[in-house]
Parts: sequence; structure tokens; C-alpha cells
Amino acid sequence: MDLANRHFIISGGTGALGSAVTGRLLEAGAPCSIPCYDKSELEHFEYKDHENIYIQTGVDLADEKATQNFYTMATNQNGPLWASIHIAGGFGMGSIEDTPLADFNKQLQMNTVTCYNACRAAVQWMRESEYGGGRIVNIAARPALEPRQGKGMTAYTVAKAGVAALTESLAAEVVGDGILVNAIAPSVIDTPQNRESMPDANYEDWPKPGQLARQITYLSSPSNEVTRGSVVTVYGKS
Repeated sequence: MDLANRHFIISGGTGALGSAVTGRLLEAGAPCSIPCYDKSELEHFEYKDHENIYIQTGVDLADEKATQNFYTMATNQNGPLWASIHIAGGFGMGSIEDTPLADFNKQLQMNTVTCYNACRAAVQWMRESEYGGGRIVNIAARPALEPRQGKGMTAYTVAKAGVAALTESLAAEVVGDGILVNAIAPSVIDTPQNRESMPDANYEDWPKPGQLARQITYLSSPSNEVTRGSVVTVYGKS
């Protein structure tokens, strides 16, 4: 796949899944821009010195102005925006009794609000780009589609359900602009952090970051000409 000169923004691009996505895009020749909340995210990020990448630290995607400013800086650096992939977010366990409103709001801010701000900025820049459209890919989660799977993590489930609803609603809103919006909904992803937190689980059943990266790359590429408004289930064997 040749993505030369097609600018991608990847929020959460330094994490386990984000790194896999960023690596595939860079390999395909795409200029990539990544917002980071904290510079410590770059310590183990293997692509931080790649010639085709722009990274800005200190970006709070829950802040509308900060998000808008990042998208402006990124397009100034890497050119018109083709695709925006929104991996940034956060997980949180806890029964409703153990989740005060502050923690519930934190889940909404980390997952739903960051995605909303990024989608809004992306649409604005895609409408002005030379491509006559673009691609947006969000990251939902299995409990967003199967809420009973969210037992013991209700706040997270609600936040990711918001991402799924945003995806479907926005896809209908911007299709006339040539912007195709989709999401993936993974089960537990096979990452070192998840293995550490669930040592007795069957890792072989979990979807791998590389597998998910291939799905995301397709949905965000020009090869995807017709898929929109989908929240694609990527559960592996789990």
C-alpha cells in the first residue's frame, strides 16, 4: 500500500496499538503526526526520530483549544490532512458503587471527549484539504456493543459507547464531504500491560496489535471506498 504524501494524525500513537499503527503507516510512506500528553510517552517509542514524523508534547486532547492548535501545527508541518486515527483513551475498572462522579467524568474525558475533539478538528481540516474527503477511525471497545460485557467497568463502558455512537452519527453527517468515519471495537488486546494485569488469561485468544493495525490501516486508506459508519468487531478468538 502506497500512502506517500497522505498525512495521518494518530492520537495515542506511541502506545502498544498506536506504535503498531504508526509503524505500518510510516512503512507505507505516510507522513505521521502524533500528539503526546507527556514526553515520557516517547521513552520507548521506536519511531520518535523517524524523518517522516511530527510529534508535539504537552497536548491535552480533552481541551478543545489545545486539540485545535495541534491539528493546525500538524497540518503546517506535514501538509493537508488525509486521515485521523483516534487511539488515545484510558481504561478503568470499578463497580458503580466504587466509581464516584469524578471518576466517571474522568472516563468520559479520556475516551469520549478526546475522541470528539479530535473528530471535530479532523473534519474541519479535511473539508479544507485538497483530497476532497478523508478518513477517520475511532477506537471503541467490545462492551460498547455488548454492555453486559462491561460488568464491573460501567463508567468505561458508557464512555466507549459514546465513541461508538459518535462514529455512527458523524459518519452520516460528513459522508457528503467524502469523509468516511468508522471505528473498531476490540476485546482485550494482547499487550504487555494487559498480560501483566491478567496473568491467568489465555493470551492466544486476544487480538494482537499488529492484527488490529492492519484493520485500521485499511479503514483509513484510499482503498476503503465504501465502508462508513461501521463499528467493526475485532475480538480475535476471545
